[in-house]
Amino acid sequence: MVKASPRWVARNVVRRIPPANARMPLTMWAGLWGGPAGPGIDAVSIVKRIADQADHPLTVVQIGANDGEMGDPLHDVIVSYGWRGVLVEPLPHLFTALRNTYRDTPGIACEQTAVGTENGSMTMYTVPWKPGDPVWAIGLSSFRRDVILESANLMPDIAERIEEVTVPVMRLDTLLAKHQINHIDLLQIDTEGYDYEILKQIDFSRTWAPRHLIYEACHLGDSLEKARAILRDAGYQVFPAGYDDYAYRD
Repeated sequence: MVKASPRWVARNVVRRIPPANARMPLTMWAGLWGGPAGPGIDAVSIVKRIADQADHPLTVVQIGANDGEMGDPLHDVIVSYGWRGVLVEPLPHLFTALRNTYRDTPGIACEQTAVGTENGSMTMYTVPWKPGDPVWAIGLSSFRRDVILESANLMPDIAERIEEVTVPVMRLDTLLAKHQINHIDLLQIDTEGYDYEILKQIDFSRTWAPRHLIYEACHLGDSLEKARAILRDAGYQVFPAGYDDYAYRD
């Protein structure tokens, strides 16, 4: 039997009642969910909070969208709240699945590209999935081979299975110009260790600089504190959120 402590009750009220999720001050909300006695904030709970706060459909850019469903923190709110924007995925089989996921969703554009430092193409490392692999390995890919190898404890033969794939690449500003995006409510990045290179491309003085940012922190290594520093210098509050970081500014 779960002991209904005040903290447990508060978390469950916040989870189930949109006004409570939306109106609680951010620091209080993060403290309620985080800490040793809490489940921790994560991308899913953050995105739901952002959606509950908004009184209109938001504009989102997602970099590393995979198939648009598996472990995706945006799918439910995009469909339920009518969010619009552009979702990018470079690998052909995942892009086909992504486009199929959102085929009946107005306002969502899917772009088959990665986001890199130059327009053109780059080599991406990927591992073809086989029976017995973790289900998340279907989307395992990165510009960094060392990040792929971090999964060797769960996939012992991973080094022999890595394949190199040439994928199209756009700079972030090129992507936004192509899709005529001049305002971003939420930028979500999940690129298996390349997130910092994308964060460095944001011109925080531009109208399109995102109000909310969620990026994968767990593979950044020495670049993690650099990423947090450039965001704090640009006026964002930064909160650890499981494998990710969440950054926000008014």
